[in-house]
Amino acid sequence: MAILALMVDGVAVSKFDLPVGETSIGRSTDNTVHIDDIAVSSHHAKIKVTPDPYLDGMLRYELEDLGSTNATKLNSHKISSSTFLKDGDQVLIGYNLFKFIDDQTPDFESTAVILPEDRV
Repeated sequence: MAILALMVDGVAVSKFDLPVGETSIGRSTDNTVHIDDIAVSSHHAKIKVTPDPYLDGMLRYELEDLGSTNATKLNSHKISSSTFLKDGDQVLIGYNLFKFIDDQTPDFESTAVILPEDRV
């Protein structure tokens, strides 16, 4: 299972598991990841975790900004729509820096053979 780690000076001070389903992030206490910071919107962003339709047994992690006032940044770039996360990505919410850590990241250096459906 992947985690979202709150980073301070390069050290993970809090870790949040990302189970299948939705993880909400924001200032309101009803969020899964509650951030008490006025630069963070009440319901700032969410991460949707779903099975990967292309890689059996793998999960996809999709980050979405929920129309926040101060934006959500992925690797220093403001996101305007949802985007998929990969291991090592940095997510900035308000002044809070998170690192996405996924120890199940597939090794794309290996060769994959994709067969037509009629040959499976």
